[in-house]
Amino acid sequence: MKNTLKSLVLLWLTTITSPVFAGDLFASKTDLEKMYVMKNRVSDFEEKPNEYKYVYIQQNYILPEKNESVPSENEKKTKALIEKKSEKENKLPRLKRLYVGVYAGYFYTDDSMKFEDIKKCAGYKSDFFCVEEKSNPMDVEYKDDYFLSAVFGINSANMLRLEFSYFKLGNPIEMEGFNQVRNLTQKYLSSMDLAGGSINVYFDFVGDRRQPYLMFIPYVMAGIGASQINLDDIKFTNASKSYVITGKEQRNKTVVLGAGFTAGLNNYISLDIGYRYYNFGTIKTDVGMSEGSSTFDVQLESDLKAHIATVGLKFQI
Repeated sequence: MKNTLKSLVLLWLTTITSPVFAGDLFASKTDLEKMYVMKNRVSDFEEKPNEYKYVYIQQNYILPEKNESVPSENEKKTKALIEKKSEKENKLPRLKRLYVGVYAGYFYTDDSMKFEDIKKCAGYKSDFFCVEEKSNPMDVEYKDDYFLSAVFGINSANMLRLEFSYFKLGNPIEMEGFNQVRNLTQKYLSSMDLAGGSINVYFDFVGDRRQPYLMFIPYVMAGIGASQINLDDIKFTNASKSYVITGKEQRNKTVVLGAGFTAGLNNYISLDIGYRYYNFGTIKTDVGMSEGSSTFDVQLESDLKAHIATVGLKFQI
């Protein structure tokens, strides 16, 4: 009996002096749960780390759990990048589909334009503009003026956008010029006004137009439309006589080409600076020229082309 008691006492003393068991004896329940889990799983985890993942067992205490794989460092980095990109995209403003804009520009006409008789002096002779039955073209000199435009546009998710444009001259253009017939110089005066509209297609060199703030976006564009042109009577004078050729209102097909760039002032307003080339087609006078009480069947024509430098603002809506 004594031997048995001695054995039990020695076993008890040996046990309580063991650091591991001492920890078990005086540890809290939570700590015991952690240690039990570690003792039963840590060896498996060391042998098969890919079959476990880190989970919270108790307060901020991470342990491996079976049937799940531990992500590699590359997988963690990839996941972090995806989450960061997704977070950035979610912060981007929604693509504004519509915008309006206002523009002003300098209207400069082509110096090569001339008024010429449509009939080429056939069937009549006049010292007014014919020399030996050949028409003598009259140089057209347009006074440059300012140009106004208002637009309504539709953005797309890609690089294309569609725009509807209304344009007009700020003031009627004053026209003056001369032609030389033999030794007689004849001057003329007139004016012209125009307004019209076009449908334009733009190609923007941009990847994502959802965040235009401080973004520099070059573009090219092309459009087609129509113009209403009002040509006043053309009054000619020389040293001894005066003539009047009747003006005409007409509607012409209009072609526009251009290029430029926009710069985002913020996410809703952009500055647009560009160049436009307009071909307004052929403008004509009415049939008829008066010289005092005499009348002649005369009709003049000239191609009308213009170069326009524009600056404007676009407002996303």
